[in-house]
Amino acid sequence: MPDTVSPDASRLLAALASGSRELIDAYFWSKGVDALLGELGRASGVSRVWIFQLIELQPDAVVQDYVFEWAAAPRYRQLMQKRFRFFSMIFDDPVYRRMVEERQRGEAQHFITQSIPPGPLRDNLASQGIHSMVTVPIMVEGRWWGTLGFDDCERALDWQGSGMHALKVAAELIASALYRQRLTSRRRQLELFQQVTDCGIWEIDPHSASTWCSRALLRSLGYPDRYAHLPLRRLLAHIVAEDRRRLWKQLRESLSARLSSWRLDVRLIGADGQRRWHEIVAEAVYDDQQRLRSLAGLVIDISQRKRGEEIAQEAAEYDELTGVMNRRGLSRHLAETLSSGCSPHHLMLVDIDHFKPVNDRYGHPAGDALLRQLASRLGNELRPTDGLARLGGEEFVVVTCGLSRPQVLALAERLRARIADAPFQLGGGQGGQASPLKVPITISVGIAELPTDQELRHGQAMAIARADQALYAAKHAGRNRVHADWSQAS
Repeated sequence: MPDTVSPDASRLLAALASGSRELIDAYFWSKGVDALLGELGRASGVSRVWIFQLIELQPDAVVQDYVFEWAAAPRYRQLMQKRFRFFSMIFDDPVYRRMVEERQRGEAQHFITQSIPPGPLRDNLASQGIHSMVTVPIMVEGRWWGTLGFDDCERALDWQGSGMHALKVAAELIASALYRQRLTSRRRQLELFQQVTDCGIWEIDPHSASTWCSRALLRSLGYPDRYAHLPLRRLLAHIVAEDRRRLWKQLRESLSARLSSWRLDVRLIGADGQRRWHEIVAEAVYDDQQRLRSLAGLVIDISQRKRGEEIAQEAAEYDELTGVMNRRGLSRHLAETLSSGCSPHHLMLVDIDHFKPVNDRYGHPAGDALLRQLASRLGNELRPTDGLARLGGEEFVVVTCGLSRPQVLALAERLRARIADAPFQLGGGQGGQASPLKVPITISVGIAELPTDQELRHGQAMAIARADQALYAAKHAGRNRVHADWSQAS
C-alpha cells in the first residue's frame, strides 16, 4: 500500500471561504459551483473534482449523470465522455452497494484504490487511473441529490480529520445553493407565468383565515408588492357583492362534496376601481379526516375572453339589423325569467301592417331604417324585465311576465297607439333629398299566454302559434288592432 498524504487543511478552509462567496454572489448557481470546485481543487492539489447527480435509484442499479467537473489538466477531464452521460452502475459489487446505502444516509467515504477488495469497483477506478478518492453526498431536503467527489490520479490522499470536514461543508454549501436556485427558479417561473397568463396566486389558511397573495395579485388590487398582510375580509371585498354570494355558495357546495378543485367566474374591483372578469381556480387539500387543511389557487384575468363571449352571444342571440333579440335570444330570455319564478308569461306577436309597399315605394334601405326605429320605439315602452325579439321580416315578439290579462291588453294598446300616432321619419336631407320622408305605419298585435305545464320549447311554440292566430284575427278585423287568444292557456 503506498504512503498516504493529507491535504492542507488551512488552504482548504481559505478555498471554502473564497468559493462560498463566489457561490453566493453568482447570478447563475452553476457558475458559482464551478468556481467553488476550482478553488477546492487547486487548494487540495487533486487531479479532478466532480459532481454526479442522482437520476434514479433502481432496485439493482443507480443511474447518475456527470454534471460538474474541474480538472487540473486536460488529460484528467472526463465530463464530455459519453460513458458518463446518464450512466448506470449495477450493484454487482457488495462494496459499491454499501457505498450507495451510505450515501443515502448522508455518509462520506474515502479510500485508496489498491486497498479496495478486488471486484468491479476497484477495476472501474483503476481503469480511470484513480489512486485515491473521496466522496461526500449532497443532501437536499434530507434526500440524496448527488455526490461531490475528488479524484487523485497521482497520490494516495488521506482525507480524514479536518480535510473531510471541509468537504462536508462544501457539500452543504452546494446543497444550499441548489435549494436557493430551486426557489429562485420557481419564483422566476411564477413571475413569468403570471406575466404571460395575466393572473395572480392566492392561498388561505381556513383555520386562522390568514391569506397570502402573490405580488401580481396585490398590484392588481392596488396594494404594494410587499404588502405585509391582506385580511381575508378585505380580500373578499374586492369581489362584486353579487359574485361574492355565488362564491360562498360554490365554496359551501364544494366543501360539502369534498371537491378537490373547482372554478368560478367573478368580477374583481381593481386598483383603478374598474370591474373586470376573473376566473378563480381553487384547489382544496384535506387531511386524513377529510377536514379542509388549505385552500389555494389562481385568479386569472378573463376580461378579454368574457368580451369575446359577449360579442359571440350578441352575434348568436341578437338581430344584426335592429339590435333586439332573435329567436335564440328569446328562448334564453324565457328560460331565465321562468327560472326566476316570475309569472304569468304573456307573448305578443307584433306585425307591421302593409310593410311590403314601404319597401316597394321607398326601397329596402328605407324599410331597414323603419324596422330599426320601430324596434327602438317598442323598446322604449317596455320594462327592463320584458323581452323584445325580431322573428324575421317585419314580425316582432314581446314577452312579459308578472302582468294580469287586463294589464297585458293595456300594454299592447299602448304599443299600438305609440306606433300609429306618429309617422316615422326616414332620411334627413342627405344624398340629394330636400326633406326627410315621413312614413305613417300601423301594427297589429296578437296575444297569447305561455303554458306553464309544458316543456319550454314546446310551450313557446304553442304560445307563438296561438298568438299568430290572434294576430290573424286582428288583421282580418281591419288591422291596427289588438286581439288576444286566451284559449288553451294553463
